[in-house]
Amino acid sequence: MVEPNQSAQMPSVPLPEPFINKEEIARRLGKTLRTVDNWMKRGILPYYKIGRSVEFKWSDVESHLTQTCRVARRN
Repeated sequence: MVEPNQSAQMPSVPLPEPFINKEEIARRLGKTLRTVDNWMKRGILPYYKIGRSVEFKWSDVESHLTQTCRVARRN
């Protein structure tokens, strides 16, 4: 016999990562919107073109930057 509480519980499904806009990317990276536009044009930032708008997924941006950019030391 199944208890009433057990039948009402649904398995936990992770929510998909939300898209963020260009202003939020600029804020998180500490850059200007112009820099974000330039980096998009040069292929430095991955983005999604949805209709006339441009959206980003933070996990995509982070992973792409860690794979393609390096941290330089100051002498």
